[in-house]
Amino acid sequence: MALVSPHSSRRSLLTSSSLLPPGLLAALAVRPALTLLPRVPPSIRLHEPERRAGDPRRLNLFAGRALGEREFERLQAYVDDRIAPLLASLAPGIVEGLATVFSGSGADTRVRVQPGLAVGAAGQLIRLFYPLDQAWADLAAQAERDQDSPLRDGLFLLTIRSAVEPIDDRAEQEPCTRSETDPLAERRIETVSLLGLQRISGSPWLMAMPQARAANRIGVRLLREAPFRSDSGAVPLGLVKIVDRLPVWFDPLAGRLLAEPDAAAHTLLAHTVAALEAWQREHAAPLPDAPTQTLAELLGLDYLPAAGPLPAALLRDPAARTPSLAFLPADLQVELAPVPASTVEDVVADELPRGSVDLIHGLGERIRLLLAIPDLDYRRDLFDLPQRDTRLEDELFRRAKTAAGAYEAWKQQWYALFHGLSAAQLKALRAPRLIASPPPDPAQYRDKLVSDRAGSLPPEALPEPYASHRAEPHPAPDGYGGVAPAAPDGDGLLFQREKLRDDIRHLESALDQSFRLLEEVNDFLGLQRQQFDALTVSFSALAGGVAGDGLGAQLVRWTTAAQFTPVARTENPK
Repeated sequence: MALVSPHSSRRSLLTSSSLLPPGLLAALAVRPALTLLPRVPPSIRLHEPERRAGDPRRLNLFAGRALGEREFERLQAYVDDRIAPLLASLAPGIVEGLATVFSGSGADTRVRVQPGLAVGAAGQLIRLFYPLDQAWADLAAQAERDQDSPLRDGLFLLTIRSAVEPIDDRAEQEPCTRSETDPLAERRIETVSLLGLQRISGSPWLMAMPQARAANRIGVRLLREAPFRSDSGAVPLGLVKIVDRLPVWFDPLAGRLLAEPDAAAHTLLAHTVAALEAWQREHAAPLPDAPTQTLAELLGLDYLPAAGPLPAALLRDPAARTPSLAFLPADLQVELAPVPASTVEDVVADELPRGSVDLIHGLGERIRLLLAIPDLDYRRDLFDLPQRDTRLEDELFRRAKTAAGAYEAWKQQWYALFHGLSAAQLKALRAPRLIASPPPDPAQYRDKLVSDRAGSLPPEALPEPYASHRAEPHPAPDGYGGVAPAAPDGDGLLFQREKLRDDIRHLESALDQSFRLLEEVNDFLGLQRQQFDALTVSFSALAGGVAGDGLGAQLVRWTTAAQFTPVARTENPK
């Protein structure tokens, strides 16, 4: 805005306003030029926002500034950027609330989710302020749209996710035809919470299982495979079985993962505890005295969490000399140990992330039954004095007999292979050393162990089981007998092989000598043939040049018919 001086303004007014009265002109001449400008209403002019190094996306809000759609989006983006690092550091899962209930049956089923808070895999925040009530038909249609395929039979996780969708889409409606109070209102786009179905298994084997067993297997599977997806940010609320696009049953504990470390292990524990409580309600009567079922058959579960409670009915007389189990241990190795009651929760929290206990595949899982002893009654040496286990002693006798039989069989095989060889030959063959003494008798070995241990204890206070063993040693079980010692039966195979090798060497030497004699005879015959040839040539010359056959055969024939007349000796040979 440019300003002019009063004098220049006066001259312009005099020249341009010559029709005004002289008095009015004189009065106007002495007033400032600013008062002559037209009055306009005050306004606020804004410059374009400039980026700053500290906070480039944050708006500087003040009174009088209009908050349009673009500014609002920038403000929301700023808030999202500030919250994103906090949410990304949280474990995915349910933070609070979001309890889910199915009501009705068949096509009339409805799903109701209570308010709550959850966090997705990539830090997506899911907030439900009011209960969400949805018909199953709408949920199934929504799942088919999300998957772009028909809804197949199987086990599904009921999920909830957060999405941005238009609430009232008026793109195809003219503003003047709207029925609301403000026909010029902008279109509303809000963050909504949507339910969905995530297929986790379609195995016919799992589909045929009862609800508790199938949910138990899915809970173990979630220990290895996390169900969270970073693209959609969906959080599971429970496990549902679907057949012909309709729900068969819904388990709110099997697929409910909380936003905490080892969420899948805690979910398996919660479902197992609920299944055990249902089992206790169904089996109020005492169990049979003689166990007839394994733990998996008795409880209807294939896996157990690594730590957790078990019904007290599964253990009989824990304070007796010989406590017993109400189930067949099968391939389980069961131990019994006391712990202070105040440490049970800490023990469960420490052991729970270790995984699960397999009850059906015969892996030899080792479980420890912990008895919660009141803190005032607990002491460290509560189980340090074990009672005598005669069944274990009988088993030792049977195992000793088996070991002795295996040793004698091994020694018999050793004799069959190496008997008769010298020490140098055994060393060259790297043969195993023969153990001459058999395993000790189990009764003598047991007595020696007891004597050695009792010697280090005070004789007046000899604890169990040493005292009862000394008073009445447990005899060997029926059918136990010694194993006959193995003895060599002739020479070993390797020794026989060495003898055969020596015989073969002698035969080869005799053959070599015979071949040499044959060669000498052949040479002698050759010399004789040469002599015959020389005689044949001589006789041929005497016979008038008749050639011989070179072999001396004609000479032999001639000598039979020839008559040799000696020449008389004379004084003068001429």
